[in-house]
Amino acid sequence: MLKQMAKSSTGRSAASAIWYQQIKDLPVSDASVKALQDYLTQFSEGDSVSAARAQLSEQQKQLADPAFRARSQGIAAVNAGEGGNAIAQLQQAVSARQDDSEAVGALGQAYSQRGDRARAVAQFEKALAMAPHSSSRDKWESLLKVNRYWLLIQQGDAALKANNLAQAERFYQQARAVDNTDSYAVLGLGDVAMARKDNAAAERYYQQTLRMDSGNTNAVRGLANLYRQQSPQKAAAFIASLSASQRRSIDDIERSLENDRLAQQAETLESEGKWPQAAELHRRRLALDPGSVWVTYRLSRDLWQAGQHAQADAQMRSLAQQKPNDPEQVYAYGLYLSGSDRDRAALAHLNTLPTSQWNSNIQELAGRLQSNQVLESANRLRDSGKEREAEALLRQQPPSTRIALTLADWAQQRGDNAAARAAYDAVLAREPGNVDAMLGRVEIDIAQGDNAAARAQLAALPASQITSINMQRRVALAQLQLGDITAAARTFNRITPQAKAQPPSMESAMVLRDAAAFQAQTGEPQRALETYKEAMVAAAITPVLPQDNDTFTRLTRNDEKDDWLKRGVRSDAAELYRQQDLNVTLAHDYWGASGTGGYSDLKAHTTMLQVDAALVGRTGVLSY
Repeated sequence: MLKQMAKSSTGRSAASAIWYQQIKDLPVSDASVKALQDYLTQFSEGDSVSAARAQLSEQQKQLADPAFRARSQGIAAVNAGEGGNAIAQLQQAVSARQDDSEAVGALGQAYSQRGDRARAVAQFEKALAMAPHSSSRDKWESLLKVNRYWLLIQQGDAALKANNLAQAERFYQQARAVDNTDSYAVLGLGDVAMARKDNAAAERYYQQTLRMDSGNTNAVRGLANLYRQQSPQKAAAFIASLSASQRRSIDDIERSLENDRLAQQAETLESEGKWPQAAELHRRRLALDPGSVWVTYRLSRDLWQAGQHAQADAQMRSLAQQKPNDPEQVYAYGLYLSGSDRDRAALAHLNTLPTSQWNSNIQELAGRLQSNQVLESANRLRDSGKEREAEALLRQQPPSTRIALTLADWAQQRGDNAAARAAYDAVLAREPGNVDAMLGRVEIDIAQGDNAAARAQLAALPASQITSINMQRRVALAQLQLGDITAAARTFNRITPQAKAQPPSMESAMVLRDAAAFQAQTGEPQRALETYKEAMVAAAITPVLPQDNDTFTRLTRNDEKDDWLKRGVRSDAAELYRQQDLNVTLAHDYWGASGTGGYSDLKAHTTMLQVDAALVGRTGVLSY
């Protein structure tokens, strides 16, 4: 527009005056010099031209001074919002002229734009002290207040992170005194109250924060987390009350709540043995948290228990491809493989990660898998009648509680109670609270007839540490052997449903086997037979419960491939079934001898009825 006016003879003078008026007050810089030069290329005469020529000459002289150039460039950068890049130039200008309050104020702005609140505060205080009546005073005071406020917020955040709650509270209160209109000081007080577990105060502060600034997403998050601690339902109700934008700001919390809800439902289904339904819930969890190591692990585990082995393996393989160098993935995959009796594959997968990257979980699992291999070899030797060689193999290994307990158990089984007791005592000397060793001593006392000592030790067992169903099985057997039938019944009644709900394993099979024997011994043979059927599934003799007598009797027959546990379950079930079976035999016999006709013919007819029926604990025979 001005260039067009300059081309007109009638508007040229007015254009010159307006143009110069627009550029004459620009801060001295390369940009102001260029603006004057552009102006002078358009106009060559008039009062404004004379003034522009003089101003250009003066500015060029000023910019020839390095300190002045640094000052002008620094101020220009600050005005453009790029003060973080101009700190060195402004420091040079302040060093050259220490009484230059404008340069000092500009340096404060530069620090502020870089987020260095402490240095910004120092520079603004200095500028105000140097020039209390400067035209920039209002700007400096405003910036000083802002930077003081955020410096106190930063200091409060740092103290809160260091768990210095009293100091954090002081900083936030001071910030609130500096500016009582901003919400972040109140938010900080809410965070302090939350850290102190003062939920009522935290709730008040967070709600006050939202009244001051409904867009403060940190306050929304604070309330969501607070209500989540109180109950998932309260958190869900709060989230439902939020605006769309507020809700989007905590969508991760909403997903996490849904994830927790599904996980709890899946856990209930798993405890009931409903593996396919539980797996479906874990699929939904994985959609909420793609790539989650532990959700994938639980999904794969449930698929495996549901018999969907290929799908289960595919899930874990895919996870390993996504996160090949993630220690959590390596540990979870190893745990999954070991849980499905693939110890060698589990150990091989652990070794895909350099040992320098192994965490404590991987180290513990690797040690257990290696120990499993040694114990497997030792058990094979022992099963083949080479117990001495088996013991020698175990004694060659680094000392461990697991191996010591195994050797004690073997000694106990062969009747060497002295050796077993010594081994258990050695374990307890290292680990006074080892429940396995304590139970072992109870069993030895019972075997040696010292029931009083056994009862005392059994009563001393820490109930909180008898967590596994196998330990509880051993407690039940000890109670039974000590004559406490009622206590044994309570223990078996508690652990039998747990064993039925678990996937097939040695532990669950042993619980069900011994529970069945107890039921038979206490006058419940039919219930015992049903429990033996469950034990057959748990021992992997059959994948499903036998539905008829023919199937059951077939499953009681020995198989040369059976291990000791399967042989025992089959044998015990067969014996109980034989005792309960009712067999009726009717036999008729004719016998005759001819002597002298009419005098000594002898004929005999014999009819015998034999009933084989169950008596208490044995089979009785009744013949007529």
